Amino acid sequence: MQAKRAGLFLGCAAIAAGAAYFFWLGPSTSPAAPGKIAKSDGRARTASAAPVSAATVVEKDMPVILSAPGTVEAMATVAIKPRVDGQIVEVAFKEGDLVEDGSVLFRLDDRIAKAQIAQAQAAIAKDEASLRDAEATLSRRQALIDKQVVSEAMLDQARYAVEGLKASISAGRAQLESQKTLLDYLTIRAPITGRTGGLLAKLGATVRAQDANPLVTINQTRPILVSFALPQGDLPALRRAFAAKAQAAIYIPGRRQSPVRGTITFIDNQVDKQTGAIMVKVLAENDDEALWPGQSVDVGLTVEVKPNMLSAPASAVLPAQQGMITWVIDANNKVMPKVVTVERIVDQTVFLASGVAAGERVVTDGQLRLAPGATVVIDEPRPKSPPREERRGAGRT
Repeated sequence: MQAKRAGLFLGCAAIAAGAAYFFWLGPSTSPAAPGKIAKSDGRARTASAAPVSAATVVEKDMPVILSAPGTVEAMATVAIKPRVDGQIVEVAFKEGDLVEDGSVLFRLDDRIAKAQIAQAQAAIAKDEASLRDAEATLSRRQALIDKQVVSEAMLDQARYAVEGLKASISAGRAQLESQKTLLDYLTIRAPITGRTGGLLAKLGATVRAQDANPLVTINQTRPILVSFALPQGDLPALRRAFAAKAQAAIYIPGRRQSPVRGTITFIDNQVDKQTGAIMVKVLAENDDEALWPGQSVDVGLTVEVKPNMLSAPASAVLPAQQGMITWVIDANNKVMPKVVTVERIVDQTVFLASGVAAGERVVTDGQLRLAPGATVVIDEPRPKSPPREERRGAGRT
């Protein structure tokens, strides 16, 4: 009886062991497929490596740039006013036109001025005729004075008449020049090359020299100035930059093209007592008139260039409890964080004073998935796809 119970117990144990073995391996795994297990283990090892983007630390010249918001100023601004009274009979430009130095802007009625010039010329001609007669009279009396035909008083009278006519002719010529000058004032010309503003006096209007408002204002836009303020602590660097004619980049909000280039031309002779800042100006040629008077811009003045500085993409450096860090990739594609000293960030490039060496690889994207000693897989940048038109025509002959 005991032998029968023992046999039944062993049989049940064997069935239970077989069932456990079947459910443990699962229907897709069997001892006859060792290759599939190895392949699955390989996928698991690959999946444990974090994908990241990387860049190499290189030596590069670091520009020391002082940045500040700036305001565009016209190189010169001239308010055009009449110098004589008159009525506008011609407007030779349109609002907003680019006018050249010396070009005609307005013409005033000049008929009265021309008549006065003709009158002055006639008076001079009359005096010149009288002078010739007086000189002839003087010559005759001088010839008769020795024969005592005429008296000394009559000779002096002829001499004074000649001198008076000469003085009258000189006064007439001066008056003629004055009338010609007034005639020239009736044609109003541009004193500088620049862009005209709004027209405040229309055709037919009578203008006066005492009017407070100008006829039009001209701003010189080529070249043009950009003014900005920097802290007084930057004055030594500014003076070195001024001596070297340092270049400045002028960034226009909303402009996608490259910045406008300028040259430092002015440092104010005193520091503002209230703000502790000093005014600086840069000059830009502005051939395309991208800069406009009164416009707000951002200015980056390069005051110095330090050679052979360690550089990497700015995204490679992150803040941490111990300071600024970067993840360095070794030859086995394992990463370790390193504390670095940031010298300066220029655009999308970070310049480092210490912490890494030239040639080391650093992670630029995917740092949040990393841990010290973790293995990474570097994602290679994908080549840009050709334009759709090129892809469509690639198979055509």
